Amino acid sequence: MKLFRCCLAIIWLFALIWLLNSRMGIIPPLGKIFSPATGFWQNAERRKGAEPAIFRQENIAADIVVRYDLNRVPHIFAGNDHDLYFAQGYVTAKDRLWEMEMSVRKASGTLAEIYGNQALGSDIFYRRIGLRYEAGKTFDSLSSDPIVKGMLEAYSEGVNAYIKTLRTAEFPVEYKIFDCRPAQWQPYYALIILKLMGEQLTGGESEFSEANAYRQMKPEALKELEQRSDDPYPVIPRNTPWDFKPLPLPTPPGGNPRNGRDSGSLHRTDDGSIVGSNGWVVDGKRARSGYPILANDPHMGLSFPSLWYQVQLNSSGVNVYGVSIPGIPCVIIGYNKNAAWGLTNTKADVSDWYHIKFKDISRNEYWYSGQWNKTTRRVETLHSRDGRLISDTIFYTRQGPVIYDGIMHRNRVYGGYMGPADGFALNWVLLYTSNDLKAFYLLNRADNYADYRKAVGYLSCPAQNVLFACADGDIAVVASGRFPIRYKGQGVSILDGSLRQDEWHGWIPTDEVPAIKNPGSGYIASANQKLTDSTYPYFIGGTFASGQRAYRLNTRLSSMSGIDVDSFRLLQMDSYSELARQVLPTMLARLDRSGVTVDARIRAALGTWDFRYSSKSVAATVFDAWWNGLMATSNIKNISSPQKETLDDLVATTFSAAIDKLIRQNGNLSPLWGWGSARHLGIGHISGIPAFGVMNFQAGGAPNTVDALTDRFGPSWRMIVELGPQVKGYGILPGGESGNPGSFFYDNSFAAWQSGKLEKLVFLNTRDERSDQVTSTITFKK
Repeated sequence: MKLFRCCLAIIWLFALIWLLNSRMGIIPPLGKIFSPATGFWQNAERRKGAEPAIFRQENIAADIVVRYDLNRVPHIFAGNDHDLYFAQGYVTAKDRLWEMEMSVRKASGTLAEIYGNQALGSDIFYRRIGLRYEAGKTFDSLSSDPIVKGMLEAYSEGVNAYIKTLRTAEFPVEYKIFDCRPAQWQPYYALIILKLMGEQLTGGESEFSEANAYRQMKPEALKELEQRSDDPYPVIPRNTPWDFKPLPLPTPPGGNPRNGRDSGSLHRTDDGSIVGSNGWVVDGKRARSGYPILANDPHMGLSFPSLWYQVQLNSSGVNVYGVSIPGIPCVIIGYNKNAAWGLTNTKADVSDWYHIKFKDISRNEYWYSGQWNKTTRRVETLHSRDGRLISDTIFYTRQGPVIYDGIMHRNRVYGGYMGPADGFALNWVLLYTSNDLKAFYLLNRADNYADYRKAVGYLSCPAQNVLFACADGDIAVVASGRFPIRYKGQGVSILDGSLRQDEWHGWIPTDEVPAIKNPGSGYIASANQKLTDSTYPYFIGGTFASGQRAYRLNTRLSSMSGIDVDSFRLLQMDSYSELARQVLPTMLARLDRSGVTVDARIRAALGTWDFRYSSKSVAATVFDAWWNGLMATSNIKNISSPQKETLDDLVATTFSAAIDKLIRQNGNLSPLWGWGSARHLGIGHISGIPAFGVMNFQAGGAPNTVDALTDRFGPSWRMIVELGPQVKGYGILPGGESGNPGSFFYDNSFAAWQSGKLEKLVFLNTRDERSDQVTSTITFKK
């Protein structure tokens, strides 16, 4: 009996050891997590700067010095490009390795290897659009550009040099939670992440919903929609002359190009209408300093760690400060001693969906130009850590890869709207080889307008409005990217994959894209509105912003003089709603005559509201709920609805519904109805770990205000740069430099970002420059 008990105890001991060191579904290996030697305890970091350190590296040409400032921003000083980008890869991986790998895995369709079967749907989609496949082809094409290829290789060497130093105890905590090890970095991974950014900024499937909506509209409603007026404040000012002779435009096939094939519910959730940015610049005549000032705040998905990573890069021929994207070399948005630039999304449509008719379910042939044509194919094998193995065949047509087909998707997602021999193919600028990184390499070194124009000519996708200012006094914006030449309306809806006329017809020449230099107004403002007025000779479709932010920016900038950095800071935090100003008085007048009982306190708050989405505003909360309800009720289907319901009826019923909803969510009227409290803002961790995010913080701003903050999107980096004899930069991240939740620098800037403050950025001119902002130094020695 004693022997039996002893054996049973040993069995239980080994079973417990096995359980504590094994992942059980979503539960991490608790023994590893709580191990004092290798667990999460080892990821704690002290706030104080580390002692000077020296690292030996065989594959660098000379010493590299990295100086860290009070916010743990690395300032890298190297003697050549290779060493500069080697160090950038090393220090970025040191702070953001998990984020870098997850970006690559998402775009590559390998998340299921970490997260299991729940990620297979995403993996299949990204394998089919082929970002990793196309990034590999793009990298191969860079043999003709040794500068960019060498930069990618040096950055990769730096990432791997850091990974090589890691002991298990030093793995980022997410690797411990998900029980995996860092993968070796490949040079083309940066291109995968760049294409992922392109997908997030240009990806969308609005053509499917557009097709359905337009098919349900009455002809007179469609005609009215087609005749909408120009945006009063396009990015390129109205009546700007076009100093070029445009290429001839193609002729559309017969019929209304908007009335494409009915695609049922065939579309993913499209957040593209939310992803935007603000950027503006004034010349020296409007600035107190006499030199241009540039402001930029890209509105992207908010997360921990942040999308952006601050860095200064200094080597022969370059000294630049700004933000990079972890995993990608160079500074993406930033400034040097002579110039500054910022980015806003053009919102241009650079992808088209085509209905493909296959001969049969083998999908070996498809109908095009009056005959059956052969498809080509690529087989992808997907692995899940749950043990599932999927082999997926991607079929290619002239119009691109087939993303959705009537075999895999007919019954699972799209409700039977496709027959077995149907498919939808995607043609996208992302699927063409390009050299986008050359644009940022050159922008980092740009001193003047000529340098800037040369640099932005390399941008392909995502198409960006690149705002520019230099100490010489020039200000400019170029809608930089590769835009297909289309007939008017082409690509707004689903296109016919069998028609040659529905294909793209070449590219708008680089020197004919929308652009302006030194406008007479003395300022330029970009807020994702339309690029041009109707005089621009080419058709550039897109899901442009409504123009409310652009209207506010233009009206404010046109009345401002003696502008300084704080003027721009306050403008970045402007929560005034042009939408509310325009529509609320009419809504209230109709509500008052409807006879609906309205709480006097709510009516008074709405009647005296200053139209600002401030954190404590109850009126902002009520208006937002009311307006959203009104828009949901007055959706596009009602345009052709036979039901007769007056606008007064809609205003009254949606107001009552909004108040009922707010009471259910927040109780009776109280300070909890304040805008900051009622909307429950939160920023989560990229891996969905609740404890690593910030939940229920309060802030002002709304999607239709300059401070365009929502529950998931908002100013992911605020920057203001004042040019002059000594350039001055100011910026803030909604978090911190570190991706380690155990670090003080994980979220040290969050409170300042939340309250609208900016931090003065440390721009060092030389490696040995004295600065009380520098707290520690590391040196790489050969």
